[in-house]
Amino acid sequence: MNEIEKVRRCKSCGKLLIDEKTFCRRCKLKMRNTGGKVGGIISSLIVAFSCANSLANDREGKNGASSSD
Repeated sequence: MNEIEKVRRCKSCGKLLIDEKTFCRRCKLKMRNTGGKVGGIISSLIVAFSCANSLANDREGKNGASSSD
């Protein structure tokens, strides 16, 4: 009676938690899935920009070499 137990709830959806500490399993899975999608999008954008940058540098090198000949 002296020790009052806290009612733990998921920080994302507000579901009552028994074993977990901050997020329920459903929210953990949802975050993992969205994190994977976001990571894939970011990595593909980085690859696309680096390819575009290397192509632009390659074109500048060819134009500069042909004008000096």
